[in-house]
Amino acid sequence: MRASNKYLRPPPGYRFRPPWYSRPWFYVPVGTVAVLGVIAAVYLSSLVNDLKAQARTFDLNKLEQMESASVILDRNGKIFGQIYVENRETVPYEQLPADLVKAVIAVEDAKFYQHHGYDSLGIIRAALRNFTAGHVRQGASTITQQLARNSFALKERTYRRKLLEIFLAEHIEEQFGKQKIMELYLNRIYFGGGLYGAEAAARGYFGKSAREMSLAECATLAGLIKSPNRLSPWADRDTS
Repeated sequence: MRASNKYLRPPPGYRFRPPWYSRPWFYVPVGTVAVLGVIAAVYLSSLVNDLKAQARTFDLNKLEQMESASVILDRNGKIFGQIYVENRETVPYEQLPADLVKAVIAVEDAKFYQHHGYDSLGIIRAALRNFTAGHVRQGASTITQQLARNSFALKERTYRRKLLEIFLAEHIEEQFGKQKIMELYLNRIYFGGGLYGAEAAARGYFGKSAREMSLAECATLAGLIKSPNRLSPWADRDTS
């Protein structure tokens, strides 16, 4: 049985209204957002490629080029003293105490053995905090990133510099094993009091070689890295 035509036709005076999602006021902002999204994606892709290429230009041999001391001899040819550009003594990984390595990883980079230069989740958390603050406040830097920053003077607090640091850290991880990275880091990092590297810090603060440090002394050095001048044992023994 066919339906009556009167039920198929709209009532007199009825005005058809298209659905909200088909109206111009909906498509204009959506189209604008889509175009801006494409522009942002193209810009970010170009930026990432440029910074990755720039990271590859850094000479990683510089990581092993530490400042050495000038030796002063007396008139009998015996060592009288040493002049340092930086007060530093380098030691191989095998002579670094395991307690110091563990303490530094616990304080500075708990995922050191899992990541490939940077911690993605840590970066996202830091980015959210920085976005909320409106400027770079938190870096979420891994040990490898700190090594990259301190070795190549990447000190500028900008998002571009942070991205370069990440790609440089990734490059370092491709070239060196974890033990070598830790060795380079602990021979270069600043411990306050003009002391660079674990060996110089152990001798300066505790009067002994790094390999002779106790667990408590290793923990003390690990704790200095975040704020070496404020927490230096020479500045405040109780705090450190």
